Amino acid sequence: MCPCGRPTVRARHLVAVALIWATSAAAQAPQDLGSLGLEDLMRLRVQQVFGASERLQPVTEAPSSVTIVTAHEIARHGYRTLADILRSVRGFYISDDRNYGYVGVRGFARPGDYNTRILLLVNGHRINDGVYDQAPVGADLGIDVAIFDRVEIIRGPASSPYGTSAFFAVVNVITRSGASLNGVSADLDAGTLGSGMARLTGGRRFANGVDLAVSGRMERSDGETRLYFPAFDTAATNHGVAAHLDGERVVDVYARLTAGNVALTGVIGERLKDVPTASFGTTFNEQAESEQTRDRRTAIAGQYNSLFGGTHLVLDAGFDRYDYEGRYPFVSDNAAYPVLLNRDRAQGIRWNGGIRLVRQLPGAQALTAGGEFYDNLRQNQSSIYNDPGVPSVEALHSSRQAAVYVQDEIRVRPWLLLNGGVRYDRYERFHRATPRAAVIVSPSTSASFKYLYGEAFRAPNAYELYYYGTTPPELQPEFVRTNEFAWEQYTGEWLRTSASVYHYVASQLITFGSFPSDTSVPLFGFVNDSVIKARGLELEGEIRTKRGLQVLASYVLQDARPAGASAALTNSPGHLAKARIEVPMGPRAFASAEWQFMAERSTLAGGTVGAVSVVNLAAGWPIARTLTLTGSIRNLFDHAYADPGSDEHLPDSIPQTGRTARVGLRWAITGPLR
Repeated sequence: MCPCGRPTVRARHLVAVALIWATSAAAQAPQDLGSLGLEDLMRLRVQQVFGASERLQPVTEAPSSVTIVTAHEIARHGYRTLADILRSVRGFYISDDRNYGYVGVRGFARPGDYNTRILLLVNGHRINDGVYDQAPVGADLGIDVAIFDRVEIIRGPASSPYGTSAFFAVVNVITRSGASLNGVSADLDAGTLGSGMARLTGGRRFANGVDLAVSGRMERSDGETRLYFPAFDTAATNHGVAAHLDGERVVDVYARLTAGNVALTGVIGERLKDVPTASFGTTFNEQAESEQTRDRRTAIAGQYNSLFGGTHLVLDAGFDRYDYEGRYPFVSDNAAYPVLLNRDRAQGIRWNGGIRLVRQLPGAQALTAGGEFYDNLRQNQSSIYNDPGVPSVEALHSSRQAAVYVQDEIRVRPWLLLNGGVRYDRYERFHRATPRAAVIVSPSTSASFKYLYGEAFRAPNAYELYYYGTTPPELQPEFVRTNEFAWEQYTGEWLRTSASVYHYVASQLITFGSFPSDTSVPLFGFVNDSVIKARGLELEGEIRTKRGLQVLASYVLQDARPAGASAALTNSPGHLAKARIEVPMGPRAFASAEWQFMAERSTLAGGTVGAVSVVNLAAGWPIARTLTLTGSIRNLFDHAYADPGSDEHLPDSIPQTGRTARVGLRWAITGPLR
């Protein structure tokens, strides 16, 4: 990692201003937010979040700093993946190696790491797979964003309710109900880079109370036809040009059925991606046996909700299967095999069960307690070559883990809320207890000042433990401890402001490296070897008028570096700035614009990639009672930029896509257009 200097005087002044602002606001006359009903809260436009405490509560009372992106915003800004949504969120950024998208948050996004420090939930069900523990945020998620009702982004450590991977943030996707869809619609679009998509979405709540929502999608893109990589610029490697090796194919189906106290969710998705970067030392611009990755995801989740004598009971059960296959071509030394082809495979199959009890107690307390059990039936990995003379790898494993947790929320005064919880996780190799606490002062019914303390861990995943066969048995989970002060205020129905300052220390980070062996030759595998310290300031403001105009802007100042180092982490921008606007232009007609800025970032080789400044546009216009014309332009000014590469790449940076455009039609087959 490339280590930068201490925060500037300007940075310290900004932190001081934020704290003074929050402290002065806290001196206002308090009111009891908890005494308000849902209709009162909606009039104040204070948003509701579920994932912060596993129950619905105002964001001003949640023991976290929360952002919510709604279905309306997703549609009006033309977001097509969860990665697009997170790019728009304060403090988040995405790196793309033209295979997968990787989430950066609060200055941390080490090249080559999978999304293992972000926990992804869909309707509360864990999506991170059982082999790599990766949170999929691109098309590999297997769920179309058109079926999202809202996305809850919950910052900070949250192992107290959720266990492993809830390290820097939890992202909880809530899907739409049949009642909210209330009909069937079809979408068709096409655009640059040979892109095209067909989607069918429908839902209804029937007279007997059964609610059904379904969505299916087929999408393709040829990608960039020519990508230039200076690291491969020789006559033998097509002068650094990878031709027609950037395509993607996606098929997925989603359904959710709710009847009485029972809800069932099903997901089936597959993505095939051509990879142009010649990662892991593969042959550059190989046309006959191109580098590809395939992701298949299947999930079935069931939930039972009921109320027994004042106690809310929730029972969860689920089944998940994730299959990965990578096809990697290498130069062959065997004339019988013109291309040495590697098939890298992983399969994770698990089932889980859980129970959660929520009860209101005397003294304005809300007590939550529960337990979870995961049985990883298969955590299988293999690496096999078409030439039988080349050694193969096969690692077949399974594991189990269990946890219990408790959380208590106490309203000490009408203006003072205390929240605390702890969770105990037991794995076959270790056990861990993780706490979380919050002190929330509400100076008014629509504002709060929070002190947030949290700890979290990330367990070594099956890939880190078993793939190389040499991982030391003492490999321990990662650990993070965070302190944060946050201010949130809703002013009437038109203005929302927030500010937060944070500091965290992440230790025992798992990194690929070498370690001593019984012989003179060191072994290679994953080890605990680094400590990261970070601090930052996040500011955000949002305006919404009664006529539908929406404006949102945010700025983030962050500094994350290895302990004792003078330079920032690789792929860690010191500044992030974002702004977006939506302008209503009549019934079902709109135009929106978005600007995203990211400061320069260092690379693994000690270089830098330049700052990123991208403008996106989207629009919709009704052309008939049931037809709407939609369009979008991404990277309007064709800004050329790159993301840092990882150890698996020979290029130090990976070029990103320039200007693209899409146009489509949305047809309300039955019911209203949404």
